[in-house]
Amino acid sequence: MWQGGRPFEAQSLCEALLREHPGHLDAHRLLAQILTSSSRIAGAIAVRRRLSALAPLDEVNWLQLANLLQQSGESAAACALLDRIVERQPGFAAAHAARGLALVGLNRDHDVLEAVERALRLDPRQTHPVVLQTGYQLLQLGRIGTAYETFSRLLESQPQDTRAQQARVITLIGMNRYEEALPGLLALQASRQPIDYLPGIVLHAKLQCCDWSEIDAARAAIREAVRRGERADVPLAFMVHSDSPAEQRRCAEIYVADKCPSGAAAPLPSAARVASRIRIAYLSGDFREHAVGQLIVGVLERHDRSRFEVFAFSTGHDDGSALRARIAGAVEHFIDAVAWSDRTLAERIAAAGIDILVDLGGHSMTGRTAALAGKPAPIQVGFLGYPGTSGARFIDYLVADPRVLRPQDQEHYTEQVIYLPHSYLPTDGAPAAAPRPQRIEAGLPVRGFVFCCFNGAHKISPESFALWMRLLAAVPASVLWLRDVASAAKRNLTRTAAKHGVDPGRILYAPRTATRREHYARFALADLFLDTHPYNAHTTASEALGVGVPVLTLRGAGFASRVAASLLEACGLGRLAVDTPEDYERLALELARNPGELAELQASLRAARTTAPLFDTMRYCRDLESAFDHIWARSQRGEAPTTLWVEARPQPR
Repeated sequence: MWQGGRPFEAQSLCEALLREHPGHLDAHRLLAQILTSSSRIAGAIAVRRRLSALAPLDEVNWLQLANLLQQSGESAAACALLDRIVERQPGFAAAHAARGLALVGLNRDHDVLEAVERALRLDPRQTHPVVLQTGYQLLQLGRIGTAYETFSRLLESQPQDTRAQQARVITLIGMNRYEEALPGLLALQASRQPIDYLPGIVLHAKLQCCDWSEIDAARAAIREAVRRGERADVPLAFMVHSDSPAEQRRCAEIYVADKCPSGAAAPLPSAARVASRIRIAYLSGDFREHAVGQLIVGVLERHDRSRFEVFAFSTGHDDGSALRARIAGAVEHFIDAVAWSDRTLAERIAAAGIDILVDLGGHSMTGRTAALAGKPAPIQVGFLGYPGTSGARFIDYLVADPRVLRPQDQEHYTEQVIYLPHSYLPTDGAPAAAPRPQRIEAGLPVRGFVFCCFNGAHKISPESFALWMRLLAAVPASVLWLRDVASAAKRNLTRTAAKHGVDPGRILYAPRTATRREHYARFALADLFLDTHPYNAHTTASEALGVGVPVLTLRGAGFASRVAASLLEACGLGRLAVDTPEDYERLALELARNPGELAELQASLRAARTTAPLFDTMRYCRDLESAFDHIWARSQRGEAPTTLWVEARPQPR
């Protein structure tokens, strides 16, 4: 009956049998399996505990109980139980593997590796899935070095295992070791095994190395595969080479169908509402020294506590930074959910009685979209960390503005749109910079125009780079100042510059600074920021504008290709957002050849630090709160989500 797809009837029969025969062991085991398969973890734990009292020597039941405790986020309890199991049965391979997974939640990485080693030595085939899960859990938590060691040991025990090979390569990518990852990726691709998202992963690694060989064919093949409904690329990486909102939606929908399939998460009942204030919860794996944390912290600090009760569910690692501490202090409830499964996370959100859940991750590396599939909150909003549609019907709204998401493009978004009046991107005010260094201290020539782009290497397209080389050729003594990149990327950029007839020595690289203040101070030495296309600068563009460096951007069709234009409009420089490569090149040359015009733009930006909506965090927060008020009121009236336009209005600082 249960295996025939009728779990509730099977559950009723088991419960009836147990009422008559409370000691029936098999009925307990079957009931626990039924409850586990339908994600009713608390009920399954209770049944397993009863069974452990009836059959104290049933080690398999103890193991299953430990696994359930691990799923519910009780890593310490699970580990204590597993310690007892392996002490009694040192050769129980599955228990050692489960112990390794439980130890992840306790931050005992050395012990994790020891448990993994023991499990694989005892029975590599049986323990393989749990060890693989352990590695991915470590990867998600940002403990990349230990994840790499876990996958490496798995490969030592099973060298031909494709999933282990893939996991190790993905970890190399997470460590920014793209050049090392590429041979493994290409070998997997050459094997012609059906590996989900592999074409996109290969292209992403090549783009990080600025390896543009056969790029047109790769782009076209991936886009065609997405149109056919295939798992060819993950949504965030896809945006780097596809600017089509329709294709981006299709890619996201394919991903959601795979990672959050319909029915995988049973709907969760929300706690009875007794609060007078609206309960807002922000969900993110990036409450740390990260772009998302940097952008959102000022908004969190300015929420009106008389009207909103603010929660932060943190699913990422604690980097010990001052920013992490500031975020924790900015909200009333900071909840470390890093070790929780998706189901446990959803259950805890529902139990907290959250009214509006704001997902800051989306389909980014640290996103937890699957946790939202069961609607743990009555209203769920996508915002900030992922610049596009989630493709998920369980996300009700997307925060945007009319410049990043044109009204005529709404058909390509599964969410209803909240249109903020200015830019959708919050800031923590204009950046506070340290004293500006001398150009020579920053590795720049004493004289000459400085074109700058501090975007990631993967955003630099061959088309953009070719245009930049034409600018260097046309502006004598100018340089192109880039963010420091991997050695492979430097070699490829050097070769490409030479092919364009430009001295590669005119391409300079800015190493990472010790603090953000130093970064901002150095950033201000640039004359003009050249944006990438189709994936724009987002946080980096707001930083450039905040330190007084004009940004030149090429608008596209997709959300990610219109962000810089939105930022420019919000600080009064909309004319620097153009619609064709020809206009981009013409305007860049005009500004490089007319120092007076450039000086006016820079003066305008200096004034904007205290007047422009882009840097008015209090006004931004009040606009966002107005949106929350409206969507909550609609929900209370029983009305379905719909497009919302937040009216522009002056706000006190």
